[in-house]
Amino acid sequence: MKKWTTLGYLLTICLFAIFLGMPKILVSRDTQIATEDYHVKAVNETIHIGLLQFIAHPALDDIRQGIYDGLGERGYVDDENIKIDYQNGQGDQSNLKMLAEDMMNANNQLLVGLATPAAQALNQASNNRLPLVMAGVTDPVDAGLVKSLDQPGRNVSGTSDLSPVSEQLDLIQKILPDIKTLGILYNSSETNAEVSVRAVKAEAEKRGITIKEATISQTNDLAQVGEKLAANVEAIYVPNDNTIASAMPTLIGITDEKQVPVFPAVDTMVSAGGLATVGVNQYQIGRDTANIIADAIEGADLSQYAIVNTEKTDMIINPNQAERLNLDLPKEVSENAKTVEGGN
Repeated sequence: MKKWTTLGYLLTICLFAIFLGMPKILVSRDTQIATEDYHVKAVNETIHIGLLQFIAHPALDDIRQGIYDGLGERGYVDDENIKIDYQNGQGDQSNLKMLAEDMMNANNQLLVGLATPAAQALNQASNNRLPLVMAGVTDPVDAGLVKSLDQPGRNVSGTSDLSPVSEQLDLIQKILPDIKTLGILYNSSETNAEVSVRAVKAEAEKRGITIKEATISQTNDLAQVGEKLAANVEAIYVPNDNTIASAMPTLIGITDEKQVPVFPAVDTMVSAGGLATVGVNQYQIGRDTANIIADAIEGADLSQYAIVNTEKTDMIINPNQAERLNLDLPKEVSENAKTVEGGN
């Protein structure tokens, strides 16, 4: 009996030594995570990516398409050597929380959050345990996602869509040179919108433009709040706000009736009935995000990966909307802008 006991001890020690010598790739995900090794863990030939989008609207859809296309150019093709689990939170915080937790419980090795609320939901669910790449987040520091733009300090990096506010106000004043009162309409629960609003208010004050601010908490508020604001301003500025972007026809129906132009921060919102903007190219944000995802797959440490601020901007005008509002666009604007059609 003693011989068997001694043999059992020896076997146990040998097995434990073998376990310690196993490659990291075979250790459980939670054990790997505890080492704070901020790299994608490939458990097989296919990289599994969880992609959570806040809400469906053209701007975010353009970013998502840019991600797919950019990954393809880097050699990562969905359903070939990567598998993207795409989910849409439909603008609902409880949906985002549930979907983010599901993505953590699935076999994902990397997470992608499209827009600030989606990135925040994934960040909370992951708690630094998986690499997280954010796309189109206006102020990642203010949103609590990273410690700084140059040194994220966490297993998180990605792209910012900070609006060129000074250029946007330049454009508004070129089209409406005598403007004195500008309305700002946004969802008060969207951190990305609040960051842009602060910047617009500061810039407008320098130019002697009075700001009238109005907020909504859901799309059902838009008609009533928009109508009241449109009655008291000469134009309305809409920041990079996903809630309003998803319901632009409602807002444009009201402002057209009041003959009040809307200047959105995003190019795709001009196609939905806005008059004009100088905006960051949404598709390019997606392509820039794809490069970060690919770099993470190939070993980049996101905690040291500086946030990328997409620099490509476009001046976009909607001549049909100008006609509906009986506005003559200055030659300087019409000759240098890309044109789109759309609206009510």
